[in-house]
Amino acid sequence: MNVYFCLSDTPLDKSCQREWAIYLLDYAVLREFGVATPEVVRGEHGKPYFKDSDIFFNCSHCKYGVACVVGSEEVGVDIQEIRLAKPAVIKRVCCVNELALIKNDDDFIKAWVQKEAYAKFTGKGFAESFVMIDTTTFPKGLVFKQDNCYIACYTAAGAMFQRVRVSPVSFPSNPVRNPSSA
Repeated sequence: MNVYFCLSDTPLDKSCQREWAIYLLDYAVLREFGVATPEVVRGEHGKPYFKDSDIFFNCSHCKYGVACVVGSEEVGVDIQEIRLAKPAVIKRVCCVNELALIKNDDDFIKAWVQKEAYAKFTGKGFAESFVMIDTTTFPKGLVFKQDNCYIACYTAAGAMFQRVRVSPVSFPSNPVRNPSSA
């Protein structure tokens, strides 16, 4: 299974993040399954899925990029840029086992993307308390640092993931960045 991602060295505004995520999803579905992207609908907790399709997907975006996974089973993915972690947030979302391992902002963001990818994989999202998700006991997935971001992916079978970095020039049109960040 492949995790597709596209990163920027300058901040992307929200509309650009969404456009990149759509383009990346279209690219991944076409490359993996050879079909156009089916209609997207939302489940009980808001998780998007393809209507009347056996293709599963999940996308994520942050200020510096997007990530997407498609497959024949449930998947979850998260991407997050490394940034200052507030101690109150760390205590609110991390369990005792994780708190013992978190020594810096990188450690926290790594745990955060694993929690969010797992919550998105289960379809519960933020309906499940993040402190109840213990990344130290997780099933096999993938978590890696690329440039200034962490990306994490999960599936039920603990599939092996390959990284596929995609250039935004591969997209049908290159979204315009926020002029204030240029």
